This record gives sequence, structure tokens and C-alpha cells, in this order.
Amino acid sequence: MRPIRLIAMTGLSPQVVTETLWALNRREPEAAFAAVTLLTTASGAEAAARLLPRGFRALEASLGRRLPTPEIRLLRDASGAVLEDILTDRDNAAAANAILATVAEAAARPDTRIHLSIAGGRKTMGCLAAIALSLYGRAEDRLSHVLVGPEWQGREDFFFPEREEEAERVQLAEIPFVRLRGLWRAEALEGGFAAVVAAAQAALGPPELRLDAARGEVASGGRVLRLPPALFATLLLFAERARAGLPALVVAKEEDAELNAALARALERCGRAAAAVAPRLGRAELRQRLSRINARLRQAFGPEGEALCIRAEGRRPHTAYRLALPPEAITIREDAHGR
Repeated sequence: MRPIRLIAMTGLSPQVVTETLWALNRREPEAAFAAVTLLTTASGAEAAARLLPRGFRALEASLGRRLPTPEIRLLRDASGAVLEDILTDRDNAAAANAILATVAEAAARPDTRIHLSIAGGRKTMGCLAAIALSLYGRAEDRLSHVLVGPEWQGREDFFFPEREEEAERVQLAEIPFVRLRGLWRAEALEGGFAAVVAAAQAALGPPELRLDAARGEVASGGRVLRLPPALFATLLLFAERARAGLPALVVAKEEDAELNAALARALERCGRAAAAVAPRLGRAELRQRLSRINARLRQAFGPEGEALCIRAEGRRPHTAYRLALPPEAITIREDAHGR
């Protein structure tokens, strides 16, 4: 297993870090710890600087192993000023951006796995961190909350159970979460917390396809793909059939005059001469062209591009093809004036 990168939300009780490390070591004695990062406000950083050195020394002595020096990462606002606390909408937005950036950075490292603790800090910090991990988390990443007996809560001199009979009073509650990373390319989610959530929501929502005939451009989910005229005209043809509610297209002949006439009209709508469709299409050529279109859609739009692909239905020689989008999901712009 890869080493663990612990990311912990902390407030005035930074002991959640040593408690979590103790519980993780108990659960996985052979696991290595690559890094420990605390996300906290100014007051939380003061508490961590005052209490954690003593707690880490004691934990290392108890475990008989060295632990990474904790990195205290301060939450800052847009101007770079350290957040004293999270008390306003602006504070909350700044904290969200900082937490998302930390989780995204850790999730981009293939050499470690994330263990995210939401036990400390403001409740909003834990909520934001869990959402961030849901957006970026990988199969081996984990989310947890450490549970401590009431007799030790709020005590500055308690960092982890020192006697075996106390061990059951500190437990690590692992929290299942939905891993959405596989629905998009994580590197394509850019911007702050609100922008990334909006992009993810767009990817999760009903698919949309926007075609600009004058430019030969395909747009979806904020990304744009420019296709060569012949490929664009072919996609335009299938988009129009889907908007009109027509059935899947069956090409029964090696050279289909009706199909080629429809493609010629589609090319003219794009301002291109019909002669640009060469060779003339029959069954085999259409399969090859659709394969090229679908490959470009997948490459440009990632996993969400699958919904935009032209599907094959049935068996040869009776294969039919269609764009399986509802009519309301398709927009076609004819020229620069939007007609």
C-alpha cells in the first residue's frame, strides 16, 4: 500500500491529529506516513503550535517510530490575509477554496493515498473537505472522524490512549463517500470551490450538445471541439435527426445516395462545398467516419463525452446509428448571427 498523507481539519483541539494517527497506526501497523497537513485558522494554528509538539513526541515514543513533522497550513482569504475564524460568507468561500486546493493537490500525487480527517475545526470545514474529497478522491483515499470518550474531550493533556484498557475509548469512524472522480478528468476541474462544483454539476446533469455550423465547433460542459468539415457535417446530420425525433439511421447499401445527399446539404449549411465529402459514403465508410468522430468527442470531453457519441445498434448488415440525446439537449447555431 502507498504511504498515507493525512489531511486534518483542526480548530482549538489539535489533539484530533495525534488521536487519528494513533488510531491509523493501530489499524494499519505497517503503514507509512508520508505527510501530515493541518488546515486551520489563526487561532487553530496557535493551539497546534502550543500543543502538538508535546503530543507528537509522546506519540512517537509510544509507537517507537518517527512521524512526519506536521505542516500547519493556514486558511487565507483572497487577499492572502490569514482567517482568524470562519464567521462570514466571505470567510466560508475563502476556506472552501483553500480546502479544495489542498485536497486536489494531494489527489494529484500518485505516490501517496489520502486520509482526510474532519474531526476538528468548524463544522463547515468538515463539510467542505468531504465534498472536496468526493470530487477528487481516488479508490484508496479515505474519510474519517475520530471518536473519543467524553472523559477526554476538551482536555489539553490528552493526545492518545496510553494504556491498552483505554484503547476502545478512541475509535476511528470511517465515513463512506461517493467517489465522483471517474465521471470526469480531474485535471479539467479548475477554479475555486464554487466553480469546480458548478463544473461537476454540469457534468452530472443532463448532457448538452451545442453545434456552431459556421465555425464547425462542438461545445459541451464549457469545453469546445473544432471538427474538420466532413466530420462536423456528419455529426450535424445525426444531431438534426435526433432533434426531429427520427429513428436510428440504417445504411443498407455499400453506397447510399440518400445519405450522401443529406451530407451534402449538411456541408452546405456549414458553408462548404458538397465535394468536400470524399469518398462518397456507404456502410463501411460511415462506420469509419463515426469512429473518428466518437474518438475525438471522447478525447475532447472525457468520460462525459460518451453521451455525445453516435451509437451503433443492432448487428451487421442491419446496423443502425443514432445520436441518443433528447431533442431539448441539442442546440444548433447556423451562422455568426445566431440564426
